[in-house]
Amino acid sequence: MPRTAEQNQRLKEERRRALLKAAREVFARRGLAATKMTDLAAAAGISYGLVYHYFPDKESVFAALVEEAVRGGIELLASARRRPGTPWEQLHYVCTRLLEGIREEPSIPLILVQAHASESVPAVVEQALDRYSTQFNRHLEELIESGQKAGQIVNVPATELARTFLATVQGLALTQIFPQLRKTPFPSTDTILRLFKP
Repeated sequence: MPRTAEQNQRLKEERRRALLKAAREVFARRGLAATKMTDLAAAAGISYGLVYHYFPDKESVFAALVEEAVRGGIELLASARRRPGTPWEQLHYVCTRLLEGIREEPSIPLILVQAHASESVPAVVEQALDRYSTQFNRHLEELIESGQKAGQIVNVPATELARTFLATVQGLALTQIFPQLRKTPFPSTDTILRLFKP
């Protein structure tokens, strides 16, 4: 019995998600410049030709991953702001979720670091990264400023605190690629946020 259009669409979405998941690992390990479409197809367990049904080139795959990662961060901040509780509790929630994400999927922040640092990132990726990073930073700074107004966060420029927060999270993600550092205790949310206490 042939598949329905709905079943075909569902299968296509499942394969696209599987391809992106596999691509995260490949790009995190090899970087954009060293990765080939054949690497992505092999990691996803699909044929080389089938990859092109979903993306025209590896840059498009990388761009989709960057956009997905930064959009996920924006959604995390937005959901934290909707949660009941103080700005400090909301920041604690964001930090905890980011740390959980690093332990579960360290490739996501590694891809973002590569996207920021690589000279071979195409213009479309740079534009998406700039657009979403600006939104993310603005939301994080607003959360920090709310905490400062409530007397819960140290009175230092919010832009500095946001940068410190992101650098800490990204630095912890980088430690996940070193086997000897993966064995050391991972800092808790309270340890990281101690810097932010007044």
